[in-house]
Amino acid sequence: MRRGRQNQKRAAVDRLEATFDSLAGRHNDTFDRRYCSRNGAQSPKLLSVSRDRDLFLECVRLDYAYLMAQKFATSSDFLEKLLPQSVLGRAQNGHGWFMDAKGRSLIFADATFDRVCSVIEGLDPQLGHQSIRAWRNQQIERLLIHLEKHFRDPFIALEDEQGPLFGINFFKDLVVAGEPFIKGLVLAGQMDDPDCRQRSLALLPFTFNGYELELGYGGQEVVRPERLGQLSLGDTGARAFSPAELRHLVELEVIVDEKKLYDYPEFDQAYFRRRLGDGVSDDLALLYIGRCYGFDAMLGAFLSDAVDTYDKFLLQCRPGGMDGYLVDQLISLSYKACGAPPVEEKELARLINFAAKLNLPTTRLSSSHRRLIQYESGSDQPTLLQHWKFLSGERLPRIHLGFSREPAEKFYQTAFLRFQAAGLPVPLPRFSRQ
Repeated sequence: MRRGRQNQKRAAVDRLEATFDSLAGRHNDTFDRRYCSRNGAQSPKLLSVSRDRDLFLECVRLDYAYLMAQKFATSSDFLEKLLPQSVLGRAQNGHGWFMDAKGRSLIFADATFDRVCSVIEGLDPQLGHQSIRAWRNQQIERLLIHLEKHFRDPFIALEDEQGPLFGINFFKDLVVAGEPFIKGLVLAGQMDDPDCRQRSLALLPFTFNGYELELGYGGQEVVRPERLGQLSLGDTGARAFSPAELRHLVELEVIVDEKKLYDYPEFDQAYFRRRLGDGVSDDLALLYIGRCYGFDAMLGAFLSDAVDTYDKFLLQCRPGGMDGYLVDQLISLSYKACGAPPVEEKELARLINFAAKLNLPTTRLSSSHRRLIQYESGSDQPTLLQHWKFLSGERLPRIHLGFSREPAEKFYQTAFLRFQAAGLPVPLPRFSRQ
């Protein structure tokens, strides 16, 4: 029996390695042909994980292997536990390898993180959903311990005895100034908080040309999945919940709000929208923090975004998210150290106003953590460092950014115009010749 299991595992590894081989290099003919044919494809096809299990297995394996074959600024052991989250999003939206031979999108609306991991676990037993969730908790805890230990230090290394934080390869031997680093981390950690966004709109309610700013927001809540499912609310991020409705869900014990750790699977997290509308561009937020507070602050904001990403699927969660808990701890440490928070309310409001997608010029781009650490085709650096090159006035490659595939020329021109409107001069973007 043991030999049979070993043979099954070896066969699974062989399948993954064969897929890697077929996807090696910058381009892949099969993927390109399918993807390019999407323009003329029919409307997406809705499928079910349970009913169309074999097709789901194939798409997950191909998509996961394709993403793992791309170039990222992090180690493979971090990638293999980060990318199932990307595969989930692509399964639910019919993106990436979730398409048929003619380029038609295949949407598995009932796909879940655990179902994706169950497929990947067949390739490596260490990649089951319980293991990945526990490991993600450990990485966030690593960062929190590191920050608590070095909070009062004038300079903070971005690695500990286990190596670079979150596996980011350019963090090796990198030391940052503590004060701006913490400021950037707290700014980015608070900018998605629904209460902070509401207060921001009260302080700065208008776009750069004087129109009322439209800004959506919501927050992660700890829920009892079984009770939430019984209410048949559907996608809780697709409609706005009033404060009274959220209070009622707390009374029904669907949402739990006591400030403590909750264990999966009895408890999980769900995003509840509070106001409809587009949110904040993470790329513009990083640029703003980098421009106002420097590169070290930008790296702090980037790490906050990493926590927010890893926070989505954990073995233990907290109301307000682990990113919110991290920010609360840093604010508490700041009060103990100097009697004041690391960020003022107006600083946060200016960041949110500047980076709101529907401020002017508008933008669709908001890169995920995966996209920020990815080397886009034609680039010799990950997107995060490309953003710093823009602020530094260096020549930029003509690449495409984020899921929306925004041309770099268009995005950095948008950023340049926003900085002008905010009275924060930056170099005019320059691009390399092709």
